Amino acid sequence: MPRKTRPLDRDRGVVRDASLIVIASEDEYVVRDYFSRFATRRVQVVVIPTEDGRSAPADVIARLDGFREEFEIKEDDQFWLCIDKDHWAESGHIANLVEVLQQCKQKGYQVAISNPCFELWLLLHIEDVDPTPPLTCRQIVTRLKELPGGYNKKDCAGLDLDVAKLTRAVERARLIDTDERAIPERPLTRVYQIIDALQAKDAIDLS
Repeated sequence: MPRKTRPLDRDRGVVRDASLIVIASEDEYVVRDYFSRFATRRVQVVVIPTEDGRSAPADVIARLDGFREEFEIKEDDQFWLCIDKDHWAESGHIANLVEVLQQCKQKGYQVAISNPCFELWLLLHIEDVDPTPPLTCRQIVTRLKELPGGYNKKDCAGLDLDVAKLTRAVERARLIDTDERAIPERPLTRVYQIIDALQAKDAIDLS
């Protein structure tokens, strides 16, 4: 069966030869909402969110596999797993997480892991975060809710996002990314590496 045409949003000015950055997320709303704010002509960012509660690491990587099988793919397309450490690193799930990360390496998928959660990346747009003490996702979400505009798990519309804040988020995230392990013990987020990929393609624009 022939593969489907590449999902390029021509209505938003995405050019015909644009490359894809495909992000599979364990989150249902906020990751897709965040990246939907990036308007790019040379790169189409596609976020595949969790549906029907299927957020286990194996389910997330399966969505990347499914996308590759369904659509036409170019050599310079990138595939990312955007995943949180929090409860997947508990004793009952750690083996599954390790297995999925090994599969990503074998398949050429890149991993943007956050410890404890994606919301740490959002908070870094606004302020510095001390990576020394353990941080829970609940603490980070509580702090986001205290900020002007507030926060909820269904979108990040209240986040005042611009290029300057994005640049600072990348700088802050890179500074605290001092744990070289694939499953980090220290609080950090590697979502900035997706931004690096966009910048490498000269594709950063915010709507």
